[in-house]
Amino acid sequence: MKVVLCEKPSVAQDIAKAFSKIERKDGYIKAWDKELGEFYITWCFGHLFEIDTEKIAPREEKLPFPERFEYRLKKGAGKQFKVIKELVKKAEEVWNFGDPEREGELLIRLVLLQAGWKKWDRTYRMWTSKALTPDVVREEIKAKRPAKNYDSVYWEALARQHSDWLVGIPLSRVLIHNLKGRWSVGRVQTPTLALLVQREVEIKNFKPEPYVVIKGVFSDGKEDFEALLWKEERGGEDSGAGGDASLESDEGDEGGGERKEGGRISPQEAQKILEDLGRVKEGKVEWVEKKLRKQPPPLLHSLTTLQQEASGLYGFSAQKTLDLAQKLYEKKLLSYPRTESQHLSEKDRDLAKKVLAKLGKKELLWKVDKVGKRVFDDSKLTDHFALIPLAPPSSDLSGEERRIYDLVWRRFVGAFMDYYEYEETKVKIRAGGYLFRAKGRKVVKLGWKELYGKEKDILLPPLSKGQVLELKDVKSEKKLTQPPPRYTEGSLIKKMKKLGLGTPSSRASILESLKRRGYAYVKGKQLVPTEKGIELVKKLLEKELALTSPEMTAEWEKKLREIRERNKQRIGYEEFVSGIKEFVREQARELEKVRVEVKEPTPYRRKNGKKRKKVYRKRRWRR
Repeated sequence: MKVVLCEKPSVAQDIAKAFSKIERKDGYIKAWDKELGEFYITWCFGHLFEIDTEKIAPREEKLPFPERFEYRLKKGAGKQFKVIKELVKKAEEVWNFGDPEREGELLIRLVLLQAGWKKWDRTYRMWTSKALTPDVVREEIKAKRPAKNYDSVYWEALARQHSDWLVGIPLSRVLIHNLKGRWSVGRVQTPTLALLVQREVEIKNFKPEPYVVIKGVFSDGKEDFEALLWKEERGGEDSGAGGDASLESDEGDEGGGERKEGGRISPQEAQKILEDLGRVKEGKVEWVEKKLRKQPPPLLHSLTTLQQEASGLYGFSAQKTLDLAQKLYEKKLLSYPRTESQHLSEKDRDLAKKVLAKLGKKELLWKVDKVGKRVFDDSKLTDHFALIPLAPPSSDLSGEERRIYDLVWRRFVGAFMDYYEYEETKVKIRAGGYLFRAKGRKVVKLGWKELYGKEKDILLPPLSKGQVLELKDVKSEKKLTQPPPRYTEGSLIKKMKKLGLGTPSSRASILESLKRRGYAYVKGKQLVPTEKGIELVKKLLEKELALTSPEMTAEWEKKLREIRERNKQRIGYEEFVSGIKEFVREQARELEKVRVEVKEPTPYRRKNGKKRKKVYRKRRWRR
């Protein structure tokens, strides 16, 4: 008897479609096929088991370190687990069809362990980024990959789960005992909160400085155009390493405030310059440069880049984007969404051709063999390849699902289109001893940008070196330097990836935890720390607690990956957890000294149990 165990009923139904005959039972599907044989397909409802905190760490224990982690069934999971247990008891082979990631590995193995399964040499694994079509399911069953090949994935996942518990539960209890109230810290949660708070402090402490931008209106006798006055350093060299970058916008997603640019002039300098230029009537072209620029298509989407784009365009939370992408995956319209990769494997060229044909883009098929490592690069792959569409959109998609689908579709189709080409013109003009700069752009070939709407030309009149121009007007605009922007969920996810905080699967849930626990809230598209979150991080930083350090958390993630990459298995798990315990002991000693004064919402309830409006009261938390 062969048993397939997957994460949820919808996956079980997809697997069953690969068989010629199926019979639906209570809690499982009996499936048969002449080529594949007979299988009993059953399912979980996500995680059926959770760590039994009450059993291994009673509430009176402030700093619990269990010798052994025990688990309990989640509420409502008993009936389905009974079905699974009965099937596993009779099984000769078990097939793990959990999601192809470390959490999927952990979920299924925990259920099998609790069900008493011991025949691990007769256990097999499905692991694919492709949608579970009948053909893919049949391929995976025929591959018959031994589950032992993924043992280190399990130990990595277990180390992650147990270390999160060891950091979160004991240290949160120290805070709760010390401060009284609802407090929590976490291995990834706290350094992520620290990023939000540090940005908020930068904004609060930012002192705007006035500056002036001066533009000259020049004419060649036929056309008028504007040029930016550019501040020069001694020796006549242009200031700033950014060259003409100041002529373009700088969103500064990752902060640090606005950069200093050659076009910025102090108000004192501006007054003198304007007086000098008031007497100037012409300028002379010192330098003209024309270049053909080619811009390649953007890389394919990973989950992180998709979350970032959806946040910027539509204000979607990271969790909402993940949920929508997961729905599209289950509808077989997108590949597996929890991926960090933005590339495909060399062996996926045929897959790319099939998908392009399905999408009605047969004219791009020949490009698949021409595209190089910008799309197909095995060295850039993680557990899964990039997010790509797998079929045309169905008519039953919601508006939000269609938006996410289109973002992925556009990156994939664009990857095989021509480069965007434009002719760039740069000009330097000297007027009254001052240097002006202008930049123009003329589209030569839209290429992949056809998918993003029409590009506007920024045209300059034909100019040549030595040409004399009329200076018709001089404009000045007073401005103030701006603080770094608050994080959006998209830009914070990007920062977390850069610092190695969390995984594609976990980052969205971390942000949801910050909101749920009263440490942050959403304002427009921005994620803002609450007073409670600010005060907690402030006190933790005062004590120089490593718990707030993104670098330490990134180092932990690196060590977790090494359990799998170096096939360390149980030894890797034990080494990692031992180090976490020592860290927790050190941090607990410092947390004992933390005091926090904070204003937070206190919910009140009427006698009928309904919540009244939250009232803010200032509390001083003491032991």
